[in-house]
Amino acid sequence: MFTGRAKQLSIYLGEADQHHHQVLYMAILEMLRRAGCGGATATRGIAGFGASSLIHTAGILRLSFDQPVVITVVDRPDRIDRVLGPLREMAPDALVTVQDVEVIQSGVPFREGLPDLTVSQVMRREVATVHPDSPVTELIELLLGKDFTAVPVVDADGRVVGMISDNDLLTRGGINVTISLKKATDLDFVRKLHESLQDPNRKVAEVMTREVITATPDLLLGRAAKLMIDKHVKRLPVVDQNGKLVGILGRLDILNTIATVHLPEWHPGAHPVGAQAIVGDVMTREVATVTENATVEQVFNLLVSSSHKRVVVLDDKRRVSGIIADSDLISRVSRESWPGVMEMLISKVPLGHASVEARRHVQKLRARYAKDLMTHDVVTVREKMPVGSALALSAEKRVKRLPVVDADGELVGIVGRTEMLRALLA
Repeated sequence: MFTGRAKQLSIYLGEADQHHHQVLYMAILEMLRRAGCGGATATRGIAGFGASSLIHTAGILRLSFDQPVVITVVDRPDRIDRVLGPLREMAPDALVTVQDVEVIQSGVPFREGLPDLTVSQVMRREVATVHPDSPVTELIELLLGKDFTAVPVVDADGRVVGMISDNDLLTRGGINVTISLKKATDLDFVRKLHESLQDPNRKVAEVMTREVITATPDLLLGRAAKLMIDKHVKRLPVVDQNGKLVGILGRLDILNTIATVHLPEWHPGAHPVGAQAIVGDVMTREVATVTENATVEQVFNLLVSSSHKRVVVLDDKRRVSGIIADSDLISRVSRESWPGVMEMLISKVPLGHASVEARRHVQKLRARYAKDLMTHDVVTVREKMPVGSALALSAEKRVKRLPVVDADGELVGIVGRTEMLRALLA
């Protein structure tokens, strides 16, 4: 957790209040958990009255099914501010107060591993699916605008018979542009994907992966996370004893749980507790780097050879000034050149060994130097930061790979979610 200035949020409501057919105080706790709050407590009162002026009591002679409930949250000011909007929508009739507080002791420090939760407590119950006889074009339109690139394939009885992802579409589906580079509001992108299909009438069953790794609702979250790492998958369909789909568990759901339950407020003066793994233990020290004035050709050659699919841009003092991913290249090339550039990125062919046509595509980039290609706002971590803190930051900022810097701000490595999650579960 953290010490210092914070806010205390108090929510007053009735025990019988509902939200979408769910007990309101439980729905609010779930919303706070998913929003990344470090903790929340629901307290049931013994007696009270609210706007209705009705007396509520827990006394035996006047037993009520609508006792007063108070939810209390203490967290960082920015996180409290972020949950107020959703809270007003969920509980428009509740009394909500916020006050400034000073945290002088934060309680239990970050624990290694994952909390003792089951998959059913974290999974998403509303799952986007397709059927084996669905056309691939339907899948493409389904994935665009979503935060995932794979969905379960279910039969008429709701049983999982396969998984289909953007990688399946690239390798067997006949598209030349990966959906991971999608733009939710770019209709031209949808059109380009449809036009690139070699066979628009192809069915999902012809493209999907039939060997599916699944989880059960009662599986411990830590074991599900280890299963993802061991099997190299990012989503696990959750099935009941009959093989019917009941939910989906994504890697981001696990990371959000880490951020929600254990998010520590790490600072450079903090010392790791116990035997916590730190970022420096798991980071890769060999990083693809360029200066701000590096050419597009230099950037491209490093990008296709980088295992982290990132090129870090440094200033003259080796401090991070930007980062370049394949999406940065795609966003700066004409749409007519997307297939050619994508082909080189996927095949990892250096520019010097590419065809004349492929080199011509790269030359159409509207940027000429690394400083024109890079993303400027870079999220970095310190090498002494606990792995749990870095994972929580990765989830909160929606960043998959993080450059690692030392106390002077100089680049010393790069770290990704997979190696951090593996260290956390060790």
